[in-house]
Amino acid sequence: MIISNLVKLKFTNDIAKIENELKKLGIEPLRWAVVEVSENELTISVSYEQK
Repeated sequence: MIISNLVKLKFTNDIAKIENELKKLGIEPLRWAVVEVSENELTISVSYEQK
């Protein structure tokens, strides 16, 4: 089953750091996109396969 969620992460400009943070949350993304940016936070729309 494919799951889509919004995830909030600490602001960064580093794409590799975003991917690492998602993996720390147990998410192996099929796709992700930044959908909202604030001074301190990114909102990421992410889709992944539920295991």
